[in-house]
Amino acid sequence: MKHTIYIYLITIAAVVGFSSCNGLLDVPPQGKLTFEQFWQSNDQAVAALAGIYANLGSTYHDFKSGNMSAKAISPVESYIYWGELRGEILAVNLGKFGSEHIAKENVDYMNIAPVDVTTKFTAFYRIINEANLAIKYIPAIKEKNPAFLQEMEDHLMGEAYFLRAYTYFWLVRTFKEIPLVLVPSESDEQDYNLPKSGTADIYARIIADLEIARKTLPLWYENDQYSRCRATRYTAMTVLADVYLTMAAVLQDEAGKANWYDEAIRNCDEVIASRRYNLLPGIEYGNIFLNGNTEESIWETYSNSKVNNQVNNLYDWFTSKGYFMASNSADELFAAEVSNDYRGSTPPKGPYPAAGSEVGYASSSRYINKYKANTKDARWIFYRFPEVLLMKAEALAHRYPDDANKLAEAGELIDRIRLRAYGITDYPRVEATTTYEMDNIILDERGKEFIGEGKRWFELVRFASRDNFAHKELLLDRVVNSFSGVDQLVIAPRIHNPESWYLPLNADALAANINLVQNPYYQ
Repeated sequence: MKHTIYIYLITIAAVVGFSSCNGLLDVPPQGKLTFEQFWQSNDQAVAALAGIYANLGSTYHDFKSGNMSAKAISPVESYIYWGELRGEILAVNLGKFGSEHIAKENVDYMNIAPVDVTTKFTAFYRIINEANLAIKYIPAIKEKNPAFLQEMEDHLMGEAYFLRAYTYFWLVRTFKEIPLVLVPSESDEQDYNLPKSGTADIYARIIADLEIARKTLPLWYENDQYSRCRATRYTAMTVLADVYLTMAAVLQDEAGKANWYDEAIRNCDEVIASRRYNLLPGIEYGNIFLNGNTEESIWETYSNSKVNNQVNNLYDWFTSKGYFMASNSADELFAAEVSNDYRGSTPPKGPYPAAGSEVGYASSSRYINKYKANTKDARWIFYRFPEVLLMKAEALAHRYPDDANKLAEAGELIDRIRLRAYGITDYPRVEATTTYEMDNIILDERGKEFIGEGKRWFELVRFASRDNFAHKELLLDRVVNSFSGVDQLVIAPRIHNPESWYLPLNADALAANINLVQNPYYQ
């Protein structure tokens, strides 16, 4: 963004997209404000940060109108294409896509090219720039406004650092190496031709930002609803656990690995010990997404169609237009179960456990029912409590390889999720004697729990990358087997090289930045 872009764009995004949590922003639109006029008060800083939250959860490619276009890609659309469709459980519905979407189907078939719209990261760098602006200008507010207290500054700066770190976490997992921009774009005279930073350097910055956030964010907000759609210390700890788990797998650093697993466990333990989060009973599983603001949610978008018509495209994408659907691999995940599962296509029928509605996916239409027809403002959830339990189980299994006691402890964490999923006490308990067995159990459990939530590809990469790709088959077998016939012969070589697990840098970005170098697999 250049200096000529006014802050009022951020303010409008905040008011329309996050107006928020039923009254977070009681700030009227500001009109055209220059940078110098804007950063004057707590309300203006909150408005700017609210705009970042709204943009992170946007299903619109330009944050105002349009979607699923051939020219741009929205953040939530990116989560689906980057983090989900390359896995084996969610697929594009070829019969629903028009000719303008053909390049997007390339993701599902592992045939991504630099010219594809799915490689564009423009929306994410816009969010990073907004966070950089906040980090630069928030500390100066107290010089202009005595009512702006140090505690206000600390909390808002924590949010800004958190949002920047989370955005870079998405970029580094998707592209592996990208430019690390830490100052805002404000002038045409600035040098925008930054080279890529190394993966380890990017993760180091993500950790540094999240540690600042963990120390400065509020533990909780007075309005409980804010604590689900704004970052708290527990939100930062949850993302820290995810980052440490990923680092321990993909950085191939034996010296740092044990410490990173310890840090993942420590952050998970603090979130669990907070008692702020719980698993909802299976009968209420659908409320997590369709009503939102449940005690299972750690961080979600805020949507409320009754307030400023805050709708999103999740219903259209997953149900009405049916662009995305559950694959046959989803059926296979649930096929071996002895009881019905609230997360699957055949929920318990009652009377015990209580009968439930389909909330995972529908076996006939293949729709993901987390975003179904009775709502057009379903929540996109970044993190839920079961992920904390599963991350701790994963960290225990790899911090203490093949340790019977630690594997049993990990199994107990997964059993808590299974108890909710089956709704009965007589459910299949986790039994694993090796870390490799536990890996397969966790991957299957994550597949059932998070279908359609933008996580599958990244978890497959994480498990397959460990110990210098010792178990690449954890990714390769699942993905290749989700195709049939000759397609398997085509897909297998496309994903055999771990460098292919990352997307290419977009052709437009390469043309605009003379110092960018294409990722190795695509050169």
